[in-house]
Amino acid sequence: MKTKLTLAVLLIALVSVFGCSKKDPSQPTDQTPAGAEAPTTLDTLKEAAVEAVKESFTMEIDLEKTVADLKAEAAQMDIESLQEVAAKYKEAIAGKEAELKALIDKLSAVPLTEKMGKEAQSLTGEIKTLTDGVSALQQRLQVYIDALTAKGADVKALLG
Repeated sequence: MKTKLTLAVLLIALVSVFGCSKKDPSQPTDQTPAGAEAPTTLDTLKEAAVEAVKESFTMEIDLEKTVADLKAEAAQMDIESLQEVAAKYKEAIAGKEAELKALIDKLSAVPLTEKMGKEAQSLTGEIKTLTDGVSALQQRLQVYIDALTAKGADVKALLG
């Protein structure tokens, strides 16, 4: 939904900029060298639309999109793009898991008498937040793994 809205706004802006300018008939309109074709407004709009579609598949991790949106996006992506995005998710998961391990080690270092204290509760809250983040990343990674599997790609590297 977000990408459709972005694309629509981009197209409206391009049409208003390139399609609504008033031309003064006293000024020459052809500023291209002889023999070269000037790009038309339609060509410019097509190029802008293609760029907008490419940018909509930013191949970045986006936790704001729903899993259903990611599935629809993944179905339109090629195998190489799917592998790139899946690798980024895998890296993000590894980073979060490293943070999680550090927090768990910190929490286990807290003495038993202070387990109910502010520091331990703060660490527990951070651990829960990170655990939820890892879970969301894994769920989204699975979308790309499923799309790769459906397209016949090898996903062994992503599973291990």
